[in-house]
Amino acid sequence: MSLISGPVSRAKIWSIAASDCSAGAGIQADLTMARALDTDCATLICAITAQNSQGVQAVEVLSRAMLEQQWQSLKADGWPQAIKIGWLPPGNLLLPWLLEKLQEYAGPVIWDPVLSASQGGLPQANWPKDALQALLQRVDVLTPNLAEAQALLALLQSQDNEYGQLLTDCGAAGHPHPTVNSTATAAALQALGVKHLLITGGDSAQAGSTESDEWIQDAFFAAPLNASADAFGDQLPGPDLLRAFVFRHQRLPLKAHGTGCHLASAIVCGLAQGHTLYDALTRAVAAVRLAIRSASERANGYHNAWARPLSESVAEDWPQVVPAQAQPAPPHFPRLPRPLGLYGLVDNLPHLKRLLTLGIDSLQWRVKNPADDYKAQTAQAIRCAAEASVPLFINDDWQLALELGAFGVHLGQEDLLTADLHALAEAGIALGISTHSDWEIARARGVNPSYIAFGPVFTPLSKVLRYNPLGLEQLNIWVTRFAERIEGQRLTCIGGITAANVAPVVATGIGSVAIVTELANDAGLPQRLADLRKCMPALEMLCCDPI
Repeated sequence: MSLISGPVSRAKIWSIAASDCSAGAGIQADLTMARALDTDCATLICAITAQNSQGVQAVEVLSRAMLEQQWQSLKADGWPQAIKIGWLPPGNLLLPWLLEKLQEYAGPVIWDPVLSASQGGLPQANWPKDALQALLQRVDVLTPNLAEAQALLALLQSQDNEYGQLLTDCGAAGHPHPTVNSTATAAALQALGVKHLLITGGDSAQAGSTESDEWIQDAFFAAPLNASADAFGDQLPGPDLLRAFVFRHQRLPLKAHGTGCHLASAIVCGLAQGHTLYDALTRAVAAVRLAIRSASERANGYHNAWARPLSESVAEDWPQVVPAQAQPAPPHFPRLPRPLGLYGLVDNLPHLKRLLTLGIDSLQWRVKNPADDYKAQTAQAIRCAAEASVPLFINDDWQLALELGAFGVHLGQEDLLTADLHALAEAGIALGISTHSDWEIARARGVNPSYIAFGPVFTPLSKVLRYNPLGLEQLNIWVTRFAERIEGQRLTCIGGITAANVAPVVATGIGSVAIVTELANDAGLPQRLADLRKCMPALEMLCCDPI
């Protein structure tokens, strides 16, 4: 273990919010989350609060001159990679000034629009509508709960004298109006210029009140495709990925203070560290669940969320991603009785038959340029693999896999939008899914596949991908976090794996390696296969069992 000898270059964020003397929310929550995620957090304090686990007792807003001095002081040390905004004073004191200042800054801005303390006591957050709409259009990611989202929408759409009653009706502390759901609210806000929107679901019901409340659902809505470019540039998801989805994670049986602040600050930290928007969101949801699980006890049962490093998280802390539209129960695909072992990818029958003869453990039929006899060739490949008791997965072509009764099918992320997953599951066809990032793993876990493939581990030898290599450290993190014995799904990995580098890959504990180039059908194939096998002796015995 090497000792740190500073200074250390860290990602930097700013937090613009109120101070919480009880350290559960506000500036203090942002500081603790940033420290847990190894991010440098500077603060611009707009108000001092006296509060505790029972509510807010007093608020003193700082002068605009003091706000300006803080901004100039922070600016002199250099711009941050991202800015988080929390509670803002009502009225005209801060909002016009903040809008002017944000014009100087080109990076992403995330706003957690705190309209009321969960236990009460904050003054009514009634901002001028024109200034509020301008801020919403400048913010890149908005993170309200449903009641806050509805209240913001109503403020923009209603007369000023209706707003106080509307806040009471919506219950900004967590009791949303029953006739307006997240999708409708998000669509209305985005029509008014809001970009990316994460509507959190933790306040939607009391923990344990019904069986359906066992799961929290945080709904995300990406900026419309025709929206003007924002701070994320080419990170914006295209039509080949979900643009509206739900983070689904199990509710913990306790109440914690400051979860909204922790979530927004974790998103900002992720963006500052260079993670894509989708990955930053995924990591933030996991960080908040870990903070709730680690909450610091308070006597009245309303505990302080306590941020911890993500390295301490477990599989249950990480969310699953499911489509935002109403869905039937998630499909359940067959569990594989043993690891996939040495997993070869082939595109022709001679190659497939040779690998079967040499003793391959699993196969994928990946034909990128199918000929006229593709269907007949695929049917024969299925028969040959079945006779050898070797699982064969058809790449992408799920319709043909259904028609021919294949053992399994392997899909990429874009294929999940069009494949009939329930038909595949009902037919008993095993499913494997490619993943390259934290969000894609969450999306795969939301489908309950038979196996998940991580990649590329190293620079691929067979094709060019838009993803950077994971490396052994990241692979080890994922294998440890989503261990097969915990998750129930098998794991494999792919990308640049050869006999020369397979040993450290296997040392991560993964149950399989998927290989293309190193298993090419040439004279050296038997020796390379034998060299690969030497690094996986335990898997060799496991893979001798019939599938």
